[in-house]
Amino acid sequence: MDYTEEMRKRLGERGSEEYFAALRLPPVKGLHVNKVKAREDFDINSLGFSVRALGCGGGAYEVTGGSPTAHPYYRAGLYYMQEPSAMYPVAFAPIERGSRVLDMCAAPGGKSSMAAVKLGGSGLIVANDADRSRAAALRENMTVLSYPNVVVTSVRAEELPKVFGCAFDVVIADVPCSGEGMMRKEPQAAFDWSLKNIEACALRQRRILDAADACLKEGGLLIYSTCTFSRAEDEDNALMMTERGYEEVTFSHPFLAAARVSAGYKFYPHVYRGEGQYFCILRKTARGGEEVRLKKLQNAPGSLVSSVRAFMDTDGLTVKRRGDMLFSPALDADIPCLMNGIAIASVESDGRLTPAHGSATALGDRFVSRACLSADDERTAKYLRGEEIPADCPDGWCSVLVDGYPLGAGKATGGVVKNKYPKSLRLR
Repeated sequence: MDYTEEMRKRLGERGSEEYFAALRLPPVKGLHVNKVKAREDFDINSLGFSVRALGCGGGAYEVTGGSPTAHPYYRAGLYYMQEPSAMYPVAFAPIERGSRVLDMCAAPGGKSSMAAVKLGGSGLIVANDADRSRAAALRENMTVLSYPNVVVTSVRAEELPKVFGCAFDVVIADVPCSGEGMMRKEPQAAFDWSLKNIEACALRQRRILDAADACLKEGGLLIYSTCTFSRAEDEDNALMMTERGYEEVTFSHPFLAAARVSAGYKFYPHVYRGEGQYFCILRKTARGGEEVRLKKLQNAPGSLVSSVRAFMDTDGLTVKRRGDMLFSPALDADIPCLMNGIAIASVESDGRLTPAHGSATALGDRFVSRACLSADDERTAKYLRGEEIPADCPDGWCSVLVDGYPLGAGKATGGVVKNKYPKSLRLR
């Protein structure tokens, strides 16, 4: 059986025709606003591209026209590009401030980012991805967005209970799947589709759900989501969890009425604006296990903290050291990770400090020396391209800000800022 036959079987003749017609339309773009970093006067409607608020709330928008990724505010982490339907699971989830959240399959970071906005800088997010290269991209995105409460790890989902135990109030399991909801963006997926692959994905998803259960406290929320439409990967897995001591959290929101299925909500591109998504939110009623006691980090020596103060105000910051990195941790635990809170500086072999990009993006307004630019200043574009820029700021390490929002770091000498913006982020 090929994919077209399968979708006719699932949706009927008329529904499948509407579905396939939707796949011939251009993909839909979206974004959500980083309310942790953006000031209250930030206006997403004033940036030269068109947005329309989505029915899920939470600062989520559909985007049309313009180039939102070309605006300096995108580079400053004031919003994150994410296709609309992918925002629905976390947007509707009742995540309370102060919660400890685990995002098991987090890269590139959209759902972690939305959860961070809901937490408003409180609590903790452990954003994990088993693929090391994807986890590196996840770390890069979290650094730009500047959330102070994020830890990025890269282990197999099955290993997470060994590291943390039942430590989390919320677990997001946006699992790898057969990708039926991505076929408009990736047409080859339709030719690679098979019932055998769906079965293999469903088995893998159940192993991830086993790990999710082992990480979740009693009374905690499990946000289960896929970007596919097959029942075996969606409702069947959600119903399996109800048999194991979970209760579904349902919503009376009118926006969700057309998406309701036997367990959870399914978003087809011919019904909703977006590529395709399924989610089901479940509350754990069975008793959880024990939380793993983690070894605490060492405080950074006073001499190194004094060296940090030479370029940045550290009042109110806890500075820890692990290896050659100084950072303000999101989690006071000595665990292998790619990122723990805000990276402040690396310690060179001769004892000198090199400020990390994370310190400039998250704490740029604390730098002693600052190059203050505006979005329409030609120097802003030059800086984002990796060029040196003239700036009237004291010599030494400095941060570069656009309209008061930190972009990155530089080193000022004689009225010129030598560019330290990461090469991987530079505009071409």
